[in-house]
Amino acid sequence: MTPISELKKKINALCKYDLVIIDELGYLPMNRQGNYNLFQLINALYEYRSIILTTNKDFTAWGEFFVDENVAVPIIDRLIHHSKIFMLGGESYRLKQKNNT
Repeated sequence: MTPISELKKKINALCKYDLVIIDELGYLPMNRQGNYNLFQLINALYEYRSIILTTNKDFTAWGEFFVDENVAVPIIDRLIHHSKIFMLGGESYRLKQKNNT
């Protein structure tokens, strides 16, 4: 099976869910293939399924983990088009819990 058909198979499996959660986007940098795969997933889910995405990066810093701005822009465009954005801040819950013990 080719990598493209394998990717389509995995994306089709994820598209069966009403909600897909992408946690900690930007925690690790992505290579070109990772950018491409994420775009394909977001594009397939766009306007059909719900996405919850968490990141500790501001939109202005997304260029740090996207290799190619040409892919980053359409990903961000699709993510924010029908979205509700919640900007949360404050101390890490893990750190806060550690300090209380």
